[in-house]
Amino acid sequence: MKTNFLSTFINSMLSKIKGALWKLWYQHLAKVYRRKDWKFMNYGYAPLDGSPEMMALEPVDAINRYCIQLYHHVASAIDLTGLEVLEVGSGRGGGTDYIKRYLKPKSLIGVDFAKDAVDFCNQNYAVEGLSFKVGDATALPFPDNSFDAVINVESSHCYPSMEAFLGQVKRVLRNGGHFLFADLRNKENIDDLREQLNKSGLKIVKETEITPNVVHALKLDNEHRTTLIKEMIRKSMVKTFLKFAGTENSDIHNRFKSGKTIYMSCIMQKA
Repeated sequence: MKTNFLSTFINSMLSKIKGALWKLWYQHLAKVYRRKDWKFMNYGYAPLDGSPEMMALEPVDAINRYCIQLYHHVASAIDLTGLEVLEVGSGRGGGTDYIKRYLKPKSLIGVDFAKDAVDFCNQNYAVEGLSFKVGDATALPFPDNSFDAVINVESSHCYPSMEAFLGQVKRVLRNGGHFLFADLRNKENIDDLREQLNKSGLKIVKETEITPNVVHALKLDNEHRTTLIKEMIRKSMVKTFLKFAGTENSDIHNRFKSGKTIYMSCIMQKA
């Protein structure tokens, strides 16, 4: 019993440390790198051969096509028109802004734990019905039954407790509301994620592995990612950011290609 308690305690502490480190990292990025055209931090999505192309984008958005296509894949799974929507882990706000302008929810709130990221978003996006707020994914600052849909894109791997996050999603969703989710896990942890989703009290409507689509997007977007990083980041940090961004032959890119890291998307519903 003492061994089980110690193991549980250690795992809990490690999860809290992981969450704190991710918060510090994203706070640093938002505070130091204020470039307005850096709006996305996801690995992207591209249709595979024979798949239909994504929707047409305005010229101002086309440069971020692959990152936007990941948001489109996730958020267009249901019709958001006229709904009240929450995005948890809104980051630099590009995806949140895209959803509001293109998919037309009545209102959309982006929540992020990094205050500097929220400040960046509130300063750079002026769209009616769109707002950003500081909040913890495991203790969302909203009443029960507040939203018709909750969106979460490539963010949950940073959270200290996936179970706590899913509990909050279920709490703030209205009956019949949807949870639209996409994220990555190491291959050895993907079954743990499935178990957490199955135990969340939300019904799994559809699960899709999109790792090949992410790999294809990274290939197609490699030049743009590399150029942006070299223009924006001081020389001593370029290699670190190229790895973080999943550019060609980086460890992250190679793990996706080899299947050591899995990317999945999921549509869930509150009964």
